[in-house]
Amino acid sequence: MKKQRVLPIESGLNFRELGGYPTRNGKTIKWQKLLRSGYLSVLKKEDRNFLLNYGLRYVVDLRSDYEITRNPDPQMINVKQISDSVYPFSNHSSTSLKQFSKNLFQKNKTEKPSALSDPYELMVLDNHAQSAFRQLFQILLKNDQPNESVLFHCAAGKDRTGIAGFLILSALGVDQDTIEEDYLLSNKVLFGTRTVKTETTNNAAIDRMNQARNVDLHSLRLAKMAIETKYGGMHKYLNTAMMLSDEDIAELQRLYTE
Repeated sequence: MKKQRVLPIESGLNFRELGGYPTRNGKTIKWQKLLRSGYLSVLKKEDRNFLLNYGLRYVVDLRSDYEITRNPDPQMINVKQISDSVYPFSNHSSTSLKQFSKNLFQKNKTEKPSALSDPYELMVLDNHAQSAFRQLFQILLKNDQPNESVLFHCAAGKDRTGIAGFLILSALGVDQDTIEEDYLLSNKVLFGTRTVKTETTNNAAIDRMNQARNVDLHSLRLAKMAIETKYGGMHKYLNTAMMLSDEDIAELQRLYTE
């Protein structure tokens, strides 16, 4: 099958391959193993068949229960579908993480807080969100057959999916510049499409993030900074928050790089 970064899915949103990205140790991400996208509810039969022929075996839905109920993913033969909601955040987290964010910017006065900073920090630090990403990593470890893919997605395939991609590519040893290029690709792929409506919450910052057309590189860097500040780096975050042992990380790299 032709190797292409943006998949030729006509009825879907922001369908992309993570194959082909280089890692710091000289390997590359395998093709037909890791896919990311927006919502699947509007997929036509021919696009579903393309994904099945491409090797799709797992679909991990990062949307909230409310979003899933309104626009459920289509059932596809021999595909295991997993609800793995990043939202809602843990109730106790908002106040403590807001203070963490304030402290973070006091330590890094060259950085300016943005409207998106709180949701992105929450996605990597909140207990509920972390449990969702932990489950995603466990599914990745189960996907151990060649040319079989895990697809992870949210509504537009840019924010929750963007953080998931950031964590996965980091675990596989991809450098930050490449991760940021992949993250920003959403802006090119989504350009000219309608804004995707997602769940309304009681958090204005999250609502603005969900409804925004473009992703903001500053937001991704805030998430990275939050991980470094609280955990001392990505490797410790993967060990502690994602509960991945060094053996698990090595296994992920064996399964997804060559």
